[in-house]
Amino acid sequence: MESSTLVLTEDGSLELRSVTVPEPAADELILDIELSGVCGSDVHMWQHEMDLDYPVVPGHEFVGLIEKLGTAGITDSARQPLSNGDAVTVVPGISCGECWYCENVPTRPLTCNDRDVHGFRSLDEPPSLHGGMSEYFMLQDRAWFYRFPETLPTALGALVEPLSVATHAVERALPPGLPHVREGLGLGQSVVVQGAGPIGLLTAAAATAVGAGQVIAVDLRTDRLAMAEAFGATDLVDLTEYEGDEFIHAIQELTPGGVGPDVVIEAVGRPAAFGQALRIPRNGGTVVEVGHYFSSGTVDVDPSDLIHRQLDIYGSLAYPPNQFATAISMLERTVDRFPYEDLLNYQVGLDRATEAFEAQANGESYRATIHP
Repeated sequence: MESSTLVLTEDGSLELRSVTVPEPAADELILDIELSGVCGSDVHMWQHEMDLDYPVVPGHEFVGLIEKLGTAGITDSARQPLSNGDAVTVVPGISCGECWYCENVPTRPLTCNDRDVHGFRSLDEPPSLHGGMSEYFMLQDRAWFYRFPETLPTALGALVEPLSVATHAVERALPPGLPHVREGLGLGQSVVVQGAGPIGLLTAAAATAVGAGQVIAVDLRTDRLAMAEAFGATDLVDLTEYEGDEFIHAIQELTPGGVGPDVVIEAVGRPAAFGQALRIPRNGGTVVEVGHYFSSGTVDVDPSDLIHRQLDIYGSLAYPPNQFATAISMLERTVDRFPYEDLLNYQVGLDRATEAFEAQANGESYRATIHP
């Protein structure tokens, strides 16, 4: 069996190649890919901003149907039994299990020194089919993966990965967990989400789902702010209406006591936004940085300000593997509350993949998707 597979070459070209699909071992399975999202990291890869072993099969936000199932009575990572035809979504990262971090800091799997990540691996590394932008995907025994519920539209399986990013960012704001004295994120408290791109929108939904009383979305595009309202934002701040950093005062005026929000989650991915994030919350508030997966520059920070304002600052890198279970659960509970399918607003086949990458890079889509 052959797979039509999208391959990103070292010069930035996206090529279609025919790749032989190996027979699955007893503890492996083959997925027939339904769709794969184009993430911002895929765009960075395409724009030569990552040091990878090319050629690469991109795609780490995907869902597929089981085409061939090994013979070992395979279950998913939640110990659910599997059958041919079941929809499955796959956790991209696989920790090595052998480095110092894996052995000594098991609660932080992303500190691993030698992770493999689907969608970022070389085509030349057997069994080659490592990314979701392909007709078929080879799922090996080390991977974490979850059966996607039959009660949900299969296409939403491509949102499990970005929703895992969003829910983990919200969970990073929960410690130290004394909400009755406004320590950490608790019921009824105020959250600012900077940026109404796909991660920001899903973060607004996640903050709403955990009981935030006020979710303030900040962006400079009115269409995205309108979408943020559909995803749970109670207040909208349009940056185009303010000069410089005047919007920070406007945000603070929206919050109880006019002192600023309890939590700020930065999902823009620009250094200036992080600098602003440090100035937005109330004294003793929390800042979660999730927007900068890749370096896009630096920003000046006054350490004394952080000390005197007693801010808690958390970095949120992706998610632990079982965050997929959290994201799937949230989708099941809120599919009728938030317009998830509206995020998948630019859909093409493998032969038009370059257009999808361009649309994602230019902000024309919330999440462009490629449908093999």
